[in-house]
Amino acid sequence: MRKLKFIILCLTISSFSVISAMDHPGDSIVAIHTSILPLIDGDGNDAPWNTASWVDMNYTWIPYNQSVLPTDFTGRFKVLWNKNTNLLYFLVEITDEKYVNGYVYDKYNGTYPNFDVVELFLDEDRPGTYHASNNNAFAYHITSGNIDTDFDAIDIFDSAPNAPNWSDGIYVNYKNHFPEFKRSNTDTKYTWEFSVMVLKSNYTPADDPTVFKADLTDGKEMGLTLNYCDNDNSAVNPIRDNFFSSKYVNPGDNNSAWQQSYNFGSLVLSEKSVATGFKSIKNNSTAFWLDEKKQLNCKLDESWKSPIISLLDISGRIAMEKQWIQGQTIDLTSYKKGYYLVVATENKTVVTQKIIL
Repeated sequence: MRKLKFIILCLTISSFSVISAMDHPGDSIVAIHTSILPLIDGDGNDAPWNTASWVDMNYTWIPYNQSVLPTDFTGRFKVLWNKNTNLLYFLVEITDEKYVNGYVYDKYNGTYPNFDVVELFLDEDRPGTYHASNNNAFAYHITSGNIDTDFDAIDIFDSAPNAPNWSDGIYVNYKNHFPEFKRSNTDTKYTWEFSVMVLKSNYTPADDPTVFKADLTDGKEMGLTLNYCDNDNSAVNPIRDNFFSSKYVNPGDNNSAWQQSYNFGSLVLSEKSVATGFKSIKNNSTAFWLDEKKQLNCKLDESWKSPIISLLDISGRIAMEKQWIQGQTIDLTSYKKGYYLVVATENKTVVTQKIIL
């Protein structure tokens, strides 16, 4: 029944956006469920991300439809979800030849869009409505940090949304909506990796966000667009030169999404297995065991050449990944005591076994 439900979901998505998805793939995104949580370390090479597809941030909203060189900016992202943590997980890759950070949060300081910022438009129930001064949807401006912090996450909120006073303390730091965050860079390539809560619209800044987390379930549809504010100058006199997005919009809508969520893209959650296309095997020719020196021994038949061996802790996080060759043991003396899952993958075959350290 679940497989049939997923097929129907895919057909629905396909028939609804057969033209727009072909021309504008950022309009309709499917996030695959991952039972193995990604390690949030600013490095997207761990196994869970291999199951997600890249979505390009290749539309220029400001100035509308302006072209830039790839060295000036290129951006793309992946998104996964987990039903146990009720979190979305993002991997964002940005190439930016002039990276400008330094914004310092203050509830009266609304200059954050003029720095280099990853901006996440997120709408839990996707009603397509006004959200500029309430939490019907969020426009998280995830900043590039300063000497005191790696990032902040700024959006606008006002207790009187029908009569907002844009200069009266309405800039809110929602950093606590992001349980994990790490950014790294190599030259002009910046990797942002983070998890984020999906909050219901009745949440207010005074509330505990964990109480207002929405249930992430198979088939749930939300509003989602990922963007980048690009400053090609400096932090001395910051100014936003370009605003890039993952979603196509018509002229005239290119500066409305921070107020209205009707033109957010669509994100659909799917509980399709993270091991898509993989065959799980279990036979007597394969085994993992620990010896008295806490060395992990692997018994794999000759069909296995150099598989990836992963060690998952009880929460599902990857504690170790290593390419294995015949006859090799893996030293686990530095790992904490407890239950672990050993996973070997190669050529779309996967085998697992529990061990106790």
